Amino acid sequence: MPERRGSLTVDDEGTPSARNVLIGMANWSATAGSPERPADGHEGHRQRPARRLCAPADARMTNTFMTAGDMEPEEIIASVKNGIYAVSFGGGQVDITSGKFVFGCTEAYMIENGKVTQPIKGAMLIGNGPDAMHRVSMVGNDMKLDTGIGMCGKAGQGVPVGVGQPHLRMNQMTVGGTRV
Repeated sequence: MPERRGSLTVDDEGTPSARNVLIGMANWSATAGSPERPADGHEGHRQRPARRLCAPADARMTNTFMTAGDMEPEEIIASVKNGIYAVSFGGGQVDITSGKFVFGCTEAYMIENGKVTQPIKGAMLIGNGPDAMHRVSMVGNDMKLDTGIGMCGKAGQGVPVGVGQPHLRMNQMTVGGTRV
């Protein structure tokens, strides 16, 4: 993504970067080498470049996004009988060996009978990444990238990244929070 914060032309091991599809598990030059796992400087099919800040290179994300689908956001919300509308997120963690994650919602609301209603305070989304991807049942046509303020924190390092996605419906998600 030329001129986009978090984009690279080559990673910190000299491997050229490219647009890649987000699937797979960790793979970088330290663990790669077999025909099934080529040394590509990225996390398996995730293709994450090795990045460093005064430390050994490690597999890190750059700009990561979900492409748009064909649903109108209003159609997605209207299809939900009882759920939450998570508008924005702040902070979170992913265990890259198991795929388990937890993310905090900085803005979230109840959806009741297809309508966005009351705000939710302190909502946390908890799950497993590969499992959660199988629970996506609708994808909106409104993909947007963030404003370019994201960071990927790992091993005491923070590197700039960008993220984005359209509205989506995910069936059955573990959520913690309190109605305001």
